[in-house]
Amino acid sequence: MKFGAITDIGMHRKINEDNYYVNESDVFPYAIVADGMGGHQAGEIASMMAVDIIEEYLAKNLSEELDYVEAGEVMRQSFISANSIIYNYAKNHYKIMGMGTTATLALIYRGKLITAHVGDSRAYYIADGTITQVTKDHSYVNELLMRGEITPEMAKNHPKKNYITRAMGAEDTLKVDITIKPYNGGRVVLCSDGLTNFVSDEEIMAYISREKPLDTSCEELVALANSRGGADNITIVALEREKCDNEQ
Repeated sequence: MKFGAITDIGMHRKINEDNYYVNESDVFPYAIVADGMGGHQAGEIASMMAVDIIEEYLAKNLSEELDYVEAGEVMRQSFISANSIIYNYAKNHYKIMGMGTTATLALIYRGKLITAHVGDSRAYYIADGTITQVTKDHSYVNELLMRGEITPEMAKNHPKKNYITRAMGAEDTLKVDITIKPYNGGRVVLCSDGLTNFVSDEEIMAYISREKPLDTSCEELVALANSRGGADNITIVALEREKCDNEQ
């Protein structure tokens, strides 16, 4: 597996509330990106807890006996577990009460790209000269877009563009989006909204698709977002796995 990853505080924030993890396993290559929210460093705590708990859960429960649907269910349960732990931790520590985090996880397994997702961080799939947003933003602005009440251009500068409608740790129950798509080679990109608020999908594809190390492409995308204001923390993970002929 090839991958590149970077997290950056941006140009205006005092704390980086983003966290990520990359699992370099040949059998279960995956990545997680989490973008925390809340005062008193609570967002940083929530995103760190989410990444750590999900990684630990997957290490214990993913096995080669699973088919890809069962692997997706393990991913969903890892989110449910993390949500419960973060919610109860915040409830018992008043200074960080109400903290939460986005969480986006992408796993390449048995010829499938499997994602688990909550919030407005994103997973993209880049292949055959196209970029596809795999995840759906859980945000107020995206709901307006889906209902046709605003245009994509209006969404870019909407005053409530950062309002998310679903977050890990915010409530005692959590609905997790699971997607399963064919993976035939190509590159997977996970990122926080500190990137997508300043860089277009087409620009992401152009940088990630080049014949350069993925680390370099990620670093240059961060520099581009920062050159346009860098108003938020920025995290990008890009990974690629060669297609195995015996995968089913």
